[in-house]
Amino acid sequence: MRLFRSRSAPAPTPPSPRNKQRGVALLITLTWIALMVAMVSEFTYGTSVDTAQAANARDELRAHYMARSAVNLSRLLIKIQAKFVDPVMAQAQQMLSKLMAPQTGAGGAGGSASPTGGLGISLRVTDYAGPLMGFFGGSKEEVSGLGSLIGINTEGVKGLGMSSGHFDAEITAEDGKIDLNCAYDVGKQQMIFRLLMGLMASQRFDRLFSEADSSGQFVSRADVARALIDWADPDDRMFTPDGTGTGTEDYRYDDRADKYRAHDNHYDTIEEIKQVRGVSDAFMEAFQSFLTIYPASQVCKVDLGAITNKNGGDCTPILMGVIRATIDPAKMSAADPAIFDDRRLYPIASALCDRATAAGFDSLGTIVKTLQAPQTAVMPDDPRYKLLQSAQPIVIDGGALQQLAYVAPPRIYRIVATGEAGRVKRKITAIIDTRGQLAHPMNSINIASEKAAGVLRYWREE
Repeated sequence: MRLFRSRSAPAPTPPSPRNKQRGVALLITLTWIALMVAMVSEFTYGTSVDTAQAANARDELRAHYMARSAVNLSRLLIKIQAKFVDPVMAQAQQMLSKLMAPQTGAGGAGGSASPTGGLGISLRVTDYAGPLMGFFGGSKEEVSGLGSLIGINTEGVKGLGMSSGHFDAEITAEDGKIDLNCAYDVGKQQMIFRLLMGLMASQRFDRLFSEADSSGQFVSRADVARALIDWADPDDRMFTPDGTGTGTEDYRYDDRADKYRAHDNHYDTIEEIKQVRGVSDAFMEAFQSFLTIYPASQVCKVDLGAITNKNGGDCTPILMGVIRATIDPAKMSAADPAIFDDRRLYPIASALCDRATAAGFDSLGTIVKTLQAPQTAVMPDDPRYKLLQSAQPIVIDGGALQQLAYVAPPRIYRIVATGEAGRVKRKITAIIDTRGQLAHPMNSINIASEKAAGVLRYWREE
């Protein structure tokens, strides 16, 4: 028995308390690491979000003040244009008129004009707002490049260019457009109707008035022109071209899903015309750039001295519209049919528009004479000279043109300023009236300085 017991396996020893605690410690360690990873990840994510928000807020503030800086610089350019450039251009025009008077008179007496007779002189610093803004809101490389163009070394000049971000501005005149708010004056409604009909008369716009709109309705040119006038007039009587209508306005604005009533008052914004019956997105794209609600004069005429092709515009449609509006609807049968023929009128109007962009018009008489002698719209070395020389003359009534248009320096300007910092971009649209009066002088801190810089008629930030 003793031998058997000595050869048997020893009895197992019970585990110590320390061995039992090793698994618990490992579990606690892994749990703690997982919690720390989650906390660090949450902290990192929150910090990244806060950093991005702070950077966006910083860039939004920078972009906002960059856009405002562009507006202020634009107002300075407008003031320079009105205070210094326009008077100098007027004196130069008088000198040129005296020098060219014998030659122009001879040409006018013979039914034609000299290619250089009646040439206007126009310098608009506002047309070059983009390059001028580059000196202040562009990069250092852009400033250096602009300086080299005019022979200025900008390396040691402080305050030019920006290290981060940039701003820009586009300045256009509102005077060379049809003022829709003139429809509020019953005495001006006939003139506005003729201008609108002349603007829409081109054959290239036929498709706009031959297809149904989103509501399935068809509208004619006269329907849209009448509706635009009725929206702004103070009564509820439907406008008629002959002035004999007695019917009420029945455009059924209250039948739409979003019901509303006709304004029967001045337009507040140009975008408001979208609510007028017959005005579609295609209509806005085609004609919005030729319509305004900011009166430049009490006579409601179109300033042909303000039209231009610059800044991506095309002044040919508005010029053709004014020319066509000179025809009295009651005397349509006796009018020159070439006025309503795009193939004959468009080349001449396009050349006149290019001339207005380059040198401007000295008077409305230049337009009348150029229509009678189309080749005088360009110089003899211009490729279009022979084409215009073979074009048939177009005769319009100079007196009727004076009732619809005039030639003068612009008064109302539209500023579209943009500021960009990082990934944030801000745009400010402002309307400046260089000869306007403050509507609420008591709300202005400095009345004299605000009037000197141009009275704000509209301000929108987006």
